[in-house]
Amino acid sequence: MNEINIIPIGSGSTGNSIYIEILDHRFLIDMGIGFRKIRDALALHDRNINDIEAIFLTHGHSDHTKAAKAIANNTSCKVYADQSSMYAIRDINAERVILESSTTYEILPGLKVRMFPVPHDYVRTCGFVFEYQGKKLGYVTDCGKMNEIIIDEIAGSDVIVIESNHDIEMLKNGPYPKDLQRRILSKYGHLSNDDCAETIATLYDKGSRNFILAHISLNNNTVQLAYDTTANRMQGKDITLYACKEESVDLLSF
Repeated sequence: MNEINIIPIGSGSTGNSIYIEILDHRFLIDMGIGFRKIRDALALHDRNINDIEAIFLTHGHSDHTKAAKAIANNTSCKVYADQSSMYAIRDINAERVILESSTTYEILPGLKVRMFPVPHDYVRTCGFVFEYQGKKLGYVTDCGKMNEIIIDEIAGSDVIVIESNHDIEMLKNGPYPKDLQRRILSKYGHLSNDDCAETIATLYDKGSRNFILAHISLNNNTVQLAYDTTANRMQGKDITLYACKEESVDLLSF
């Protein structure tokens, strides 16, 4: 049995929801993909959506929350998030548990969870670190600018899910209006391919070897370009690298 398994069911502009297993614990990050798509993607790999033990929410933007009602109506697990994100899912039929940043919790037996702040243009956006039986997974998307706090939190993770949202030149020459371009390029926007590659180089030096590139823009990036930017920066290094499609049923095992 692989120790960490991930199905990036949705990752990008239209909706985000990623399934994660760390040994015998199973959980979901974000609820921006419909219940049926999640159920069917898991079933392809002999996973049952009813076995999900918890749902974690990074923030309240609609591409991370729009399927919350359907998921809550069809599962029985609790939803964990920062207090500001709970407003976006205030009407769902699920028990909601507020987490505080920079505090370590034992959500499930032996599973330690730590939430940390991420600069983005929601009231408050968070990343996560999960640790269980010596295994560590770091998760950070919707991040305008990487900083030492985030690096310190996710450093040494066995697997890191990290945003590689846009190619700067594609964004500047693309269809988005200038004000939206400025928002994405700002320190409260999204992480570019180049910034992602530099961050991965730093995390490699701190011991991480497995990276999943997430939240890749449909309009200002391509999966191949995101992959190539980091692969070229890390040429000759012993890493495992995967770039998420907008929707996927791939099972990634580590």
